[in-house]
Amino acid sequence: MTPLRVPKPLKKSLRKKPPAMQAAIAACIVQLRADHRHPGLHTHKVRGTKGVWECYVDQKNRLTFFWDGPMIVLENHCPHKVVER
Repeated sequence: MTPLRVPKPLKKSLRKKPPAMQAAIAACIVQLRADHRHPGLHTHKVRGTKGVWECYVDQKNRLTFFWDGPMIVLENHCPHKVVER
């Protein structure tokens, strides 16, 4: 599995999430560490940022991260606004 670092502020904010969301984020992290290219994660670079990536927790939530050598460093968990056209 790919090494992972979760900064203390993110750990603190994740503990405040509802249990169902905590479980979804944990499952996303497990899959990210096992295979960051898994199609279910929809991993891609975030436009307009340097070196920041995001993956899907579910349809409405994302997990952002960056690479520090071979290590994944989580940055944030945030909702993703879906814009209707």
